[in-house]
Amino acid sequence: MAGSGQAMPMNNSDGQAPGHVANSGPGENPPKGQTTAKEGETADTKVNVDDAVVAKAPTGEEVDFKKISVDEALKVLKVNVEGLTSAQAKDRLAEYGPNKLPESTRNPILVYLGYMWNPLSWAMEVAAIIAIALLDYADFCLIVALLFLNATISYVEESNADKAIKALTAALAPKAKALRDGKVDTIDAQYLVPGDIVVVRLGEIVPADIKLMGESGEDDHPLQVDQAALTGESLPVKKYTNDVCFSGSTIKQGEKHAIVYATGANTFFGRAAALIGSTNNVANLQKIMTKIGACCLITIGVWMVIELAVQFGHYRHACAGGENGCPTLTNMLVIIVGGIPIAMPTVLNVTLALGAFKLAKEGAIVARMSAVEEMAGMDILCSDKTGTLTLNKLTVEQASVNPFGNYSREEVIKYAALSAQRNSEEAIDLVLAESYEHKDTLWDEYECPKFIPFNPVDKYTIAIIRDKKSGEMMRIMKGAPQIVIKKARNASEITELGTQKITEYASRGFRALGVAKGSADGPINGVQWEAVGLLPLYDPPRHDTGETIRRCIQKGLLVKMITGDQALIGRETAKQLGMGTNIFNTEVLLKAKEGKGLPEGFAHVEDLVERADGFAEVFPEHKFMIVEMLQKAHHMVGMTGDGVNDAPALKKADVGIAVDGATDAARGAADIVLTKPGLSTIVEAIIGARKIFQRMTTYSKYTVAMTFRICFTFGLLTVIYNWYFPTLLIVLLAVFNDGAMIALSKDRVVSSPTPNSWNLRAIFISGIVYGLYLTLSSWTLFFAASKTEFFRDRCHMFTLNTRTRHVTTFCNQMIPELGYTAGANICSVPGYATQPHCVRAGGPDTTNGPITILDQCIAEQYYVRNSILRSLIYSHVSISGQAMVFVVRTMSWSLIARAGLWTYIAFFLAQVRSACISTPCWAC
Repeated sequence: MAGSGQAMPMNNSDGQAPGHVANSGPGENPPKGQTTAKEGETADTKVNVDDAVVAKAPTGEEVDFKKISVDEALKVLKVNVEGLTSAQAKDRLAEYGPNKLPESTRNPILVYLGYMWNPLSWAMEVAAIIAIALLDYADFCLIVALLFLNATISYVEESNADKAIKALTAALAPKAKALRDGKVDTIDAQYLVPGDIVVVRLGEIVPADIKLMGESGEDDHPLQVDQAALTGESLPVKKYTNDVCFSGSTIKQGEKHAIVYATGANTFFGRAAALIGSTNNVANLQKIMTKIGACCLITIGVWMVIELAVQFGHYRHACAGGENGCPTLTNMLVIIVGGIPIAMPTVLNVTLALGAFKLAKEGAIVARMSAVEEMAGMDILCSDKTGTLTLNKLTVEQASVNPFGNYSREEVIKYAALSAQRNSEEAIDLVLAESYEHKDTLWDEYECPKFIPFNPVDKYTIAIIRDKKSGEMMRIMKGAPQIVIKKARNASEITELGTQKITEYASRGFRALGVAKGSADGPINGVQWEAVGLLPLYDPPRHDTGETIRRCIQKGLLVKMITGDQALIGRETAKQLGMGTNIFNTEVLLKAKEGKGLPEGFAHVEDLVERADGFAEVFPEHKFMIVEMLQKAHHMVGMTGDGVNDAPALKKADVGIAVDGATDAARGAADIVLTKPGLSTIVEAIIGARKIFQRMTTYSKYTVAMTFRICFTFGLLTVIYNWYFPTLLIVLLAVFNDGAMIALSKDRVVSSPTPNSWNLRAIFISGIVYGLYLTLSSWTLFFAASKTEFFRDRCHMFTLNTRTRHVTTFCNQMIPELGYTAGANICSVPGYATQPHCVRAGGPDTTNGPITILDQCIAEQYYVRNSILRSLIYSHVSISGQAMVFVVRTMSWSLIARAGLWTYIAFFLAQVRSACISTPCWAC
């Protein structure tokens, strides 16, 4: 293209892929019905365009409606220019279905119950069944309450899976003007059928895929169609008779009759929806929670088997239903309830929700909570160019304006502004009018009595301009630069320079526009044109995008440009933003995928996708494919976009990000929606997400450590000492300590400089080490308190020694001091004489022999000492367990690594509650 001296294409049209060069500026469009490929390319390489315009005719055959004429389309669709009759439309509606996307619905009750169908919930449900079998109503109610709390939080926070489809459906035009029974009627767009003749005009959304009808030749007035949301093209495109328009695009200028050839899910718009509907990603956080939960469940399962074997086999426990009927099951319940990370879904979801609330304040609304965790691990960001990296607003690159002869750059811009048609919606007219410094007073000095619009044959426009002050008249031409230069009277002198500039503009991704001035006297064919200059036009980057890209790179995030524009334009934009310029056309990618050749230096297609800085001339299927291939290469992929064409890839990506001003379809498919222009918010969101990730990692380490600690501590105490611990205390321990962990959502953390990932091996190893360490400390405390005189001898405290010899000695010493004989019947002691076994008819119960004062003393000492021991162990497990969070939250010394204020407050309050419970616990 550049080498042949051809103009840089202004834009795409005719529903073509971006590789089919059809220019939208004055003098830039090829003749109607023709397409021009870039040098070295052919139209047949752009497969997706053909796919987008192929539809089934009533006969059942597939027809390419772009390639056939209007008359042939009418024949294929079995309709005439008078449109369908009501009866025909009814029959076709029954055959093709309504012009809307398929709606999928889910039973909300089943969705809610689905959050209780996972390994962690199963274990909690088993615990609830055991609790109710033992008539342990308090434990049962607490366990069930936690189960429903987890499900409720998940149900409320997760976005509905049908949201993207519904947003796409809502974007379809609600009304349409159709020719039925020989007259134009306004009908609901959903009742359109293939073969309908419709009228589309300024400001309307195209209701279905259509083929334009009307006059051909010089009387053919094109439509200006904005299809940026569909194809990623940065400017409205001109659509002539025989061209096709896609459902969901917007008419910016003009009016035409058209024939509908595809409706509903068969439209180009519907194909995008189908891609979204075919995507069903499992959240990475859910996978991680499942693995952590599995580790906990395996640990619990092992200890359950050990306890069952030892208590039934060695201690010969009996088991019956009802309250206190089966101590073995009660002990198992301690292991199950204490070992299950009961509050893990709740704590993680609340942590994500509070983090998402903070992100929302910074302009990033989180639609799917688990996307926050995935954003923390995101290492590749695929960004749409038009409207995301750039302003989606054509601009004159004034520093590169090239004047001819004695004209200055300011004069070139001034004459270009005068050449623009006033009150026009044409993008190039708008940008030329806005580019002149004195645009506000320009038309106070000049007027335009006549304007000759662009036509694809001549490829230029002419404005007749009159100077109000002098009365001088002149003609100003703008159009394809080659045409303008060729018509100049000094063409031989400026052709070489002009060609060099056009080539330079093309190499930089600019669109070239020529401006010339001539006399208003005489016929137009005899005008002596004087070339004024060349203007480069481009879609400029947003002012903050370069800094955003730089910060992304600093954070270890690779940014790839995925655009519907041409590769040259993408490379120039990338160069301005400091991105890599190794950008390929999708033709290269498709050939590589089909095994038809790779660019030099690439080993395979996956290597190409990973190492390329971006891809140009893409359609929705390509974006979807690129994201999918990167995910298969084990990358956490983010995708930004704003249009319908971005929606499939947004849905497929690990983190779909809809930028400010995105369509409903893009917002519905995205996980995160930005409410501020540009991408600067993304960097702040990434930093925030990585902080949230650090907090979730802290809790995960804490969870694993506590599971091992509870299982090993109470498992060993039960197996070795046949010791009993109340299940209620374990449930309260989980509620208070895990509930306090919500404060981690506000903990002081530093975001990592690189993308985060779950190192489960490190989490499990550290959890096991910390858990076993805490188990050792608990066992040491238990042994010192219940099997030795350590606390009495060293701390002068009441002994909790429960060894039989020690308790018997203690009672034999205490009973005489109280004035009683150890062997006397307990019923002789005041206060005991009124007990049931002493006052029963026939005298005291001596079935198992008389109960002596010594027997009663020993039983009471066992009861009191074990109760106080349980209180001591509960306090130790609670305090040391929650204090563990200060250790696992940092790699440095925990005493000097300051945590967040709320973490300290939560720890204090949790321990106050534990003290309130453990103080009277001697009565348990």
